[in-house]
Parts: sequence; structure tokens; C-alpha cells
Amino acid sequence: MSVKNNFRKLLLVSTSCAFFAACADTSISSPGNTNVGTPPGTGGGGGGGSQTTIDLIPAGGCGTGSVRETSVTNGDITINACEITGNITSNTTIAANAGVIITGPVFVGVDGGGSVTLEIGAGATLFGSAGSDYLVISRGSRLEAVGTSDAPVVFTSRQDIEGTAGPLDRGQWGGLIINGFAPINACIDGTATGGTAGCEKSGEGSSGLFGGDNPADDSGILRYVQVRYAGFLINNEDELNGIAFQGVGSGTEVDYVQVSNNADDGVEMFGGTVDVSHLVLTNIRDDSFDYTDGWIGRAQFVLVRQSGDDADQGFEFDNRGSNNTLLPRSNPRISNFTLIGERNAAESDQGMLLRAGTAGELYNGIVVDFGEDCLDIDDQETFDRIGASGAAGDEDIIMQSIVLDCTTNFDEEAGDTTDLSTWFLGQANNAEINNSMSGVFPGPIEQAVTAFDINALDNWFTDVDYIGAFSGSETDASNWAAGWTYNLFADPGCPTGTTESVEVINGQRICQITGNLTSDLRLTRGSMYELVGPVFVGVDRGPDPASPLPSGIEAELTIDPGVTIFGSAGSDYIVITRGSSIRSNGTATAPVTMTSRSDVEGTVGANDRGQWGGLIINGRAPINACIDGTATGGTTDCEKSGEGSSGLFGGATPTDDSGNIFYTRLLYAGFLINNEDELNGIAFQAVGSGTEVDYVQVHNNADDGVEMFGGAVDVSHLVLTGIRDDSFDYTDGWVGRAQFVIVSQSGDDADQGFEFDNRGSNNTLLPRSNPRISNFTLIGERGAAESDQGMLLRAGTAGELYNGIVVDFGEDCLDIDDQETFDRIGATGAAGDEDIIMQSIVLDCTTNFDESAGDTTDLSTWFLGQANNAEITHTMTGFAFIPGNTGVVPGATEQAVTAFDINALDSWFVDVDYIGAVEDANDTWYQGWTFRRTQ
Repeated sequence: MSVKNNFRKLLLVSTSCAFFAACADTSISSPGNTNVGTPPGTGGGGGGGSQTTIDLIPAGGCGTGSVRETSVTNGDITINACEITGNITSNTTIAANAGVIITGPVFVGVDGGGSVTLEIGAGATLFGSAGSDYLVISRGSRLEAVGTSDAPVVFTSRQDIEGTAGPLDRGQWGGLIINGFAPINACIDGTATGGTAGCEKSGEGSSGLFGGDNPADDSGILRYVQVRYAGFLINNEDELNGIAFQGVGSGTEVDYVQVSNNADDGVEMFGGTVDVSHLVLTNIRDDSFDYTDGWIGRAQFVLVRQSGDDADQGFEFDNRGSNNTLLPRSNPRISNFTLIGERNAAESDQGMLLRAGTAGELYNGIVVDFGEDCLDIDDQETFDRIGASGAAGDEDIIMQSIVLDCTTNFDEEAGDTTDLSTWFLGQANNAEINNSMSGVFPGPIEQAVTAFDINALDNWFTDVDYIGAFSGSETDASNWAAGWTYNLFADPGCPTGTTESVEVINGQRICQITGNLTSDLRLTRGSMYELVGPVFVGVDRGPDPASPLPSGIEAELTIDPGVTIFGSAGSDYIVITRGSSIRSNGTATAPVTMTSRSDVEGTVGANDRGQWGGLIINGRAPINACIDGTATGGTTDCEKSGEGSSGLFGGATPTDDSGNIFYTRLLYAGFLINNEDELNGIAFQAVGSGTEVDYVQVHNNADDGVEMFGGAVDVSHLVLTGIRDDSFDYTDGWVGRAQFVIVSQSGDDADQGFEFDNRGSNNTLLPRSNPRISNFTLIGERGAAESDQGMLLRAGTAGELYNGIVVDFGEDCLDIDDQETFDRIGATGAAGDEDIIMQSIVLDCTTNFDESAGDTTDLSTWFLGQANNAEITHTMTGFAFIPGNTGVVPGATEQAVTAFDINALDSWFVDVDYIGAVEDANDTWYQGWTFRRTQ
């Protein structure tokens, strides 16, 4: 019998098979990405005497370089997996979703040798079988472990894979060690000076040398990474941490990392300058977060949750135990931490122990429920740090906006030269409390504490107005740690307002949304969401917010970071009615995705389009096309019915607010209802300027990517790829703004990059379309049968276009049609008038201008007479969204063009000194969160 389930889901959620080993005579495979969801089962199951095969090799193979396929058997369990072993001396890529055995100590690169990169794809799981199985990144080499919110990279034990790891097991394999060239203060050469190239140290577990004189050293990226069941005891003095950062520099990126069930410290910094953010440390046997040897990095959003069975300090912070005065002195800056012990347990020691001469700044903290005490400071050199000036940046101990509630809050010992409680409570906004915590989240007492403004002190830190790792508005189902972490939150199930489907896709629960939403709905991570028919958010409240329709109902749809929503047919779409709102709260590392069923099932084709409806937002901003022919444009009487039976839009409130759309990508939509009615990717129908739209992609839409039907909404960081019709379209009197727009067309089927109208049926209607657009890059596919015009302006539109690059369109770069549009060229040309203005724009297409008989203006003469416009032979290269396209990175030709100072004209725009949507190869705002077609 062969029963194929999903390895990623089984690894991360409870199963009736007690994980793997209890599923007899079974073949378990790993077909692809799933949402991380909730924690695994409690393990403990063993085989029933029949053979179980766990197949962890993805269909496309293990990857490239020093990774290979292998098969190992342990009793009645056989694991088919990829493997790394020995010394990796060439760049190696582990495929996404692969299962990889770490056999013995695996060293990436050779200390002092050439740089080697180990790249680990999202969803990959690496595991060891014993304490001698661990991974070391040598100085000068790099680890790029880049997971996602729904497919983290997991380092764990073989027992975890087999299903025999218990909830409090630890030390089942080695761990992860990263060596860098950043400064340390503990030198194996007693004559060396700390912080210099001569000051090196040998790492635990025979992990090699670390340390140097490069604080900006770059050892790679850890993003959405878990380390579980590690920390093997080599001897009483040498035990591996979950992650040991040994002389690691600030060029290394560490964000969204969890260490769980480690036998030694969860994370330990041995000197260096690396910064960390969104760190989760759970069930650690020794110290959860530890540093020594002169660490001077930063940390924000740190959660420690200890288990009472076996634990030491939440924070254990040293300079150097053998010599407290060594320099460079440990002096980190840490903000927004929550440390939670288990008050009545036999093993739940201290919350924070500072000793051995460390300095450090700690802000916005919550320390509760430790069985001994919340705060202890030891050693005279450490007390001397309390006695220093207390100014940020000095070698002092500073604590502000921190609250304590433990069995004893302070460890006051005979001989201490400072009264700890008096000092602590004398600092700004520190307090002893009776905590009101709800799990890991602050209650009303914690929320009432005045937070320290950490961002004003150091803009590396996220600007927050709360203490602790989480805000008071976050919940189990909706917070920065939800979805990608292990064994932290209970499964939230489907949110109220949705219905759980009997169907499961790739091992993931489906929650269905249908009909009319008449109350607020929040879509949280841990599930995928299926649209069943048209989903209307709210009931139309009419054109006038001051006098809403009695029958109207206001509702809000909130979509958390990392959530995926899909539709199966053209009748599946979302409509935000007038007076209601959408909050699509994606992030750069966890975008919101709206897509088709075939995409989530993995069967979508590279050129597929029109597989579901799309997103429609109706607002109360002015339009000029009124269904009542007697109404005046821009008034509350001027309303229009939207495509796809999406309801009325329009009004007289230019600042109308329909919510926000951040880091959101919409794929494979745009269903054709009939020859006249086809859904756009996103239709902004009379949407007002109070709506925030930033970092949005529409990919492979059957109709227009984004279309503005009047209104005044502004958009920024807009990416439109593979659109069949027009990529960016407006009509009906849009007067908003746009900056940083990328259009990348596919040659299989495409129309205009920009198609800009006032109103086709009456070019003179008011308010006239008159947007202001800057920093756009439009890319066609020159040799393709379908790659039409770059920019078509017609139907009486005005508009200001600045700082543009238009290349490789198969017909032409620029066309202007209709006399009323040509009249806009003939106007004064002053910003703010109803004119067409184009400045600092370059063209390179098969034909640059569509010069038609009867045109009343010579288009090329007019265009080339404007400031800094030119015909060029482009030098665009770099990142390409569509295979075969020119990249979006400007070359020397484009970079030499003088940019228009758009910020001086309008301060809404970001101040730039370049043309196009992308400045240069270092400008990567469009990467990571977007979809890129690779085949």
C-alpha cells in the first residue's frame, strides 16, 4: 500500500499517525510548499513491525553542488533523502522542500579559503541523527537559509522526522554554527589585542576559528528558520548551542528565527556585531539568549518562553568571565522583549542575569513568572556599568520601560555595591507589577506602560509604541510569530465568518468565504481561503459619507501577512462596497497572495490567465461618467455601475478611505464575462486618496492589470507582469498619483503598457483625468507577435508623466489619439493645468512614435522638444520578470539622463535623482515579495 501525504504538513501539524513511525506499510512523500500551520504531534509512536518509507527527495531532485541522494534505514523506517557530509568546497543549492540528512560535522568552506555559499530553498528540512551531526559555516563563507512564512527552513533531528521526538526532548543532534570575521575580545593568542585581526578564538565542538577586524562581515541570511531538538552535550564544558553566532558581522541578516528544545543555549553570541529581529526561543534547557566575548549588535522583538522541566536564564549576558575588563566590551542594544518563565516549576531560574563586566541597553521589556528572580546583576565590573553616565552609546547598563513580576523581582546579595531595586525603579517607566499577560501577549497593565522611543534613538529599530515582543492588538492567530513557528500557538481553526471545507489541498486546511459579509472578518495565517462565488464586503452605504444609505452596512476585511486566497472560476471575486474597507496587510517577507485554484494546486501554466475574478474596490470619490445623464460629474449624483455586477461607485469625497493594500500580489485573474465585461486584476472604482496602496503586483491578468475608474487614489511600487490587455489603465476622471511602476509584458498576448483615457464616449467630461506619474519602467517584447504600444493617451485625458523608461514594444513607444487629447498638448504645459506634460522620458521601441494621418501635432517633434526627453538605444539589464525580456535595471544610457525633481513639485513623491522605477542593481524593492516567471 502507498499512501502519499504531505511531508511539510506532517512535519508541522499533529497527525493521527503519531507523526511518521506509526504509519505502517506506508510511503510518505514531499510534494511541495504548504503553510506551516500549527505544531506537530507529541511523538512517542514506534513502528508496528512493518516497513515505513519516508520519501523526502523532491520531484526535481536535491539541488546542485555537494548535495546528493541517499537512503538510510533505522529499524523498520527507511528514509529516502538528500544528504550533505564532509567539507563543502563549492557553491551548493539545496532544493526547496527537500529533506536533507546532515551526516557528521559538515563544514561550508574552508577557513581562510575561497568563499563558498550554501543556499537552502524555502521549505527544506535538514536533520541530524546524533550530536556529531552539525553544520558549520566557516569564516568567509555564507549560509543563505531563506524560508518564507508558510515554508520555513527547518533544522531538526532524525527523531523528529521519524515521529519519536517527545515534546521536551532535547540534544538529539548538534546544531548550527556560524563563524565570522567580526571583532571579539577573547583571543587564543594572549598577546593579541581584542578587536584586531590577530584576535581569534576556537569555537565549541571543534567548529574552527572565528573573530577578526571586520564588523560589517557578511555570513549570509537566516530568514524564517527553525532549529529544533539540537544542542548535544560533548562534555561538561563543551555543549553545542542551537545557533552559535561566533564573531558574526552586521552584514549578516537574521530575521524570523526560532530555536526550540535546545539542550544548551538557544542562541549565543560570541562577540561580533550581528543584529537579530523576530527571535523566538522556546523550551531551552540552558539559557535562552546568551552572549559573551564582546557582542555589540542589536535585537528587537525577542520572545523567550521557558519550560519548567529544565531551564536556566532567559537572558544571560556577559562580557568575559575570565577577564571582565576585556575590550571591545559587550554592549548590545535590545528592545521589545518578552521573557516568560514558569513560576512554580522546579526549574525556571532567572529572567535576566547580567555579569562579567557587560554593558548594554535594554528597552521596552516584559519579564514575568521566573521561579527565582527577574533581574540579577553580578560582578563589580558590571556594577560599575550601572554607575556610569547612563547616556545612550556609552559603556553603561541602561534599562527603561521594563516591567517585572517574578517570585522575587531582584536578586539582592550581600556585597553588592549597588541597591539593585532602587536603581532599577529609579529609571524611566520601569516598574514592578502584577502582570496581566494573556499567554505571550500583554494585558492592560503592560499596555499602560509608556514605551521608550527606540526608533528615535536608532532607526534600525522598528518604530513601536508598546513594550514587549507583541502589541496588545495581536492575537494567537494574528501576530508576527504566527504560522511559521513550531509549538508556540494552538491551531486557530477557520475564523468566524468562514466555513471549513472538507477538501484539503497539499495537506492544508481550506476555509471558504461566500456571500455578503455584513460584519468584520479577519483572515489569519494557518489556513488557505477559498472564494465561493462573488464575495461582497459590506452593503453599499451610498455616495455621501455624511448621509449614508439606511440599508447600508459597513464591514472590514482584514488579511494578515502571508495569507493566500484563491478562486476557482470567474464568478469568484471580491467586491469592497462603498463605505466598507479592505486591509491587506502583507509584508516584504510575507506578502498576501490572491490567486487561482490551479496555482495553489501546482498545475498553473506559465501563460494561464483568467482563472478567477479579481478584486474590485468601490469608493465615493469623484468620477465623470454618470449613469444619470442629467447629473454633474464629481457630485454625489454622479454614480456608475461597476463591471461584473460589482455595484455602484462614485461620489464627491476625493479623500474617501477604502482601507489599505500593502505587499499584495494578485495572480491569474481577470475572467471574461462577455465581450464588453471582463474583470480587471484590481479595479479601483472611484477610490479616494485616503486609501493606501503600496507594493502591489498583478500578474497574468486576462483583462487590464490595474484600472482606475475615476477617483483620486494614489499608488506606489506597482508591478504589472504578463498582462493580456493593458497593464495600467485609467478612465472616468482619475486625478491620483503614482510612483515606481514596473510593467513587464509577455509577448504571447499583450496590449498597451499604459492606456490612459478621460472618457471615450465624451472626451470633454469633467472632472478630467489628470494624474501625475513618475518613475516608471515599461518593457515590451520587441520581436513578439503580441507586444503592442508602450503608452497610449487618448479620449481627452490630461496628465503629467516624469522620469520614464519605455523600451522594446513591438509597435511603438508612444501614441496620442483624439483631438481633445492633442488639445492638451497645446495647452500651457504648467504643472497643475489640464495639460499633457512629459519630461525626462526615454524611448526605444520598434517605432518610437505612432504618427497617424490627421494628427494635428507632430508627436515626435513635440516629445523631443520637452526637457530631457530622448530616443535612445537602451542598455537595460538585470532582473527580468518575464523570460526573454530586457531586465528592469537601467544601464549607463538611462542613468545618464537628468531626472525631473518630482519631490520639489509634489512632496507626496519620494525624492529621487534617476529615471525609471529602479535606480540601479542595488535597488531591489521589487524583489522577494513578487512573483517572477522563471520558465
